[in-house]
Amino acid sequence: MAAKKKYKKLTNAEKKLRKELREELRDEGIIPPKKPPLNRRKFGQEATKAFEENMKKYYDLSYIHQAIYWMAPKGFLDSKHNKVSLEQVGIYKMMKLAVEIKKFEEELAAKGENTYNVKEFYLQVVEPILQL
Repeated sequence: MAAKKKYKKLTNAEKKLRKELREELRDEGIIPPKKPPLNRRKFGQEATKAFEENMKKYYDLSYIHQAIYWMAPKGFLDSKHNKVSLEQVGIYKMMKLAVEIKKFEEELAAKGENTYNVKEFYLQVVEPILQL
């Protein structure tokens, strides 16, 4: 197997030149401007508030299904060139959690039970997915 080519570190002059070139390309509109970082906590609070205010009806669940489709489209993982983002990992975990909750409740129904211990539910269903 061929050895990997070792690249030399950029000098400070080369770093400065690249930075100036990036700024120039941004000014000309060739590359997009830098995005400010997302305040995740604030975004989460705003999204939760909007969700709780607007998604009160049973038929609103169809919008959740549609949102999942847009965040993790079918066939996306078939291509080796598509990279999975952290946001998509969260969506996939939510999808997996929904499937595991359904399995858990179906197993309870098969046993003829309709109640369960919250700790047991957490340990069997939720915790394994959070650990992924």
